[in-house]
Amino acid sequence: MKAKLSLAVAIAMALPVYAQENVTELDSVIVTATRFDQAVNTTPTIVNQVTAEQIEKSGAISIADVLRVQPGLHVRDSTGTNSRVSVSMRGFGQNSSNNALIMVNGRRLNNQTLEAPNLNLIALQDIERIEIIQGSAGTLYGDQAVGGVINIITKPITDAKGRVSVTRGTDDYEDYSFAFSKGFDNGFGVRLSAKAKHADNYRDHSATDFNNFFAELEKNYDTGRVFLEVQKVEDNVQLPNAININQKLEDRRQSTSSDYLNYDSDIVSLGLEQELSENWEFRGEYSVRDSDGEGILWAAYEQDTRVTSFTPRVMGRINQAVVTVGYDFHETDYQRGGFAPQTRNQEVKALYARAQMPLFLDNLELTLGGRESRVKDRDLANNIDNNQSRFVKEIGVTYQLDDQQRVFLRRDESFRHANMDELAALPFGETFLEPQEGVSYELGWEWNPANAQVQATIFQLDLDNEIKYNALTYANVNLDESRRRGLVLSASKDISKDLRVSGSYNYTDSEIQAGTFAGNEVPFVPEHSIVLSTDYQLNAQTNLYIDAKYTGSQYQDDDEANALSKVGGYTVVNANVSWKKDNWDASLRVNNLLDKEYDAYTIAAWWLPGGTAYYPAAERQILLTLGYNF
Repeated sequence: MKAKLSLAVAIAMALPVYAQENVTELDSVIVTATRFDQAVNTTPTIVNQVTAEQIEKSGAISIADVLRVQPGLHVRDSTGTNSRVSVSMRGFGQNSSNNALIMVNGRRLNNQTLEAPNLNLIALQDIERIEIIQGSAGTLYGDQAVGGVINIITKPITDAKGRVSVTRGTDDYEDYSFAFSKGFDNGFGVRLSAKAKHADNYRDHSATDFNNFFAELEKNYDTGRVFLEVQKVEDNVQLPNAININQKLEDRRQSTSSDYLNYDSDIVSLGLEQELSENWEFRGEYSVRDSDGEGILWAAYEQDTRVTSFTPRVMGRINQAVVTVGYDFHETDYQRGGFAPQTRNQEVKALYARAQMPLFLDNLELTLGGRESRVKDRDLANNIDNNQSRFVKEIGVTYQLDDQQRVFLRRDESFRHANMDELAALPFGETFLEPQEGVSYELGWEWNPANAQVQATIFQLDLDNEIKYNALTYANVNLDESRRRGLVLSASKDISKDLRVSGSYNYTDSEIQAGTFAGNEVPFVPEHSIVLSTDYQLNAQTNLYIDAKYTGSQYQDDDEANALSKVGGYTVVNANVSWKKDNWDASLRVNNLLDKEYDAYTIAAWWLPGGTAYYPAAERQILLTLGYNF
């Protein structure tokens, strides 16, 4: 094990260093590919960016709306409220929320529970851009970065500016938002935002109430920046249950559920960005996220989760090599009452190093990386401990064909440890699960001609000991080997100064490779999806945006036997008209413009009439926003 740690560190420690460019002054930066700012992506992977301007023009009212139409992403929303969504990358179904890592400014939102990351914690008005790594990032980011990484980056504090807005819409949707930031000549800066949102939503018993307050204080000085962030969130959600085929035909909005969840979350983050010398830069964050929940899930339910994270890292240059070395520490204290009560603690410690360096030919670059991760799980109620460790590696090459084109080839390893909810329901006689392990291969091409972009990636992801719930045994298990192969294509072009069109195609062949269901498709993974969008500036004040997404057929979740009929494909169209005049702006957003009836989620349920449980998606929704900027 010491040898593996030495290998990871040795990547960073070989030669004299020279000064790194001042990355704080870059106009457009990519953080997610290296965990530091860089002007362009030179790593052997695709990183898609969604800017604040693009979000504004789309009229999206949630991050789920934004992610749903991005290349290679599949969003599951079983409640139809955009409040508890799960994002799938690279062909995951029911277990998608633990196989895609979602972050805010490089800090993890993922829990070590079955809960999907709560995207409500980030207000759209606070977002500067969203960066999406396509494919495994286990070496750079560790546990759960199996299918990819989504990093939501908030706006910097600049000159004084503020905004208030009101949104009203279908199903009693109402949203009141406020944002203000101001930087001072002495280097201090402050940013405040608040949001209050309520909606009855499409289905019965699916109302949501959400309140969010965020404050940031920073101090900039000649060689760095220190900041403190404080956030308080109240998130109350009613949970409609699945319905059978007869209920769906009678009234697809109905629900017989009385389940609900109320969460109060407090988040504190302290961070430092520091130029250590002319050769090295340091970044580090310490954060505590404390969530208290109560509600009804079949029976009375309560939960207390406290996540403490510390993520220091340094970056510099060794001759012509760009080197990153870091340490990740995450500790989760978890208590759950009600169904399957438990008290657990998990501690993750990881050391990683990564280097990008020229190789032999001009414009050819090699990327090498390694991560040693150690995890300790404690079942405090039963006084049982378990220790696991994994060493994963990355190797890739990037060749710059010319100023506009590059190709890359990459191999990356990933892993995932069973979360605390999964460990509470195991096969008889077992106390822990084996870690899930994966190997990802990617071949990609990126072309950036004037006013356009084209990207193409072919991938293969092999998994062993994949962790998933077995609906037949009512236990979480390690599955047999599986393989996901696919293709992601995307392109965008400015047809004129006023018209931009974009499109993407995603093909995923997900197959169980061994065991009882060898040769079958992984359920709830669409084989094909297509997204088309257009953005047209009608005049100086008015913009028109339209997107359409086709989601192909897929087997129902939990149908590893592929015994039931596939869920048919469907197409959903969204549109937005936005208007700006002086300090005022307005937008009219229509979700599901063509009023398509489809199901957001279906799962095999032999005990129901027809053998399927349905979670219907919302039909047409209309939302009007009025904003004032000051």
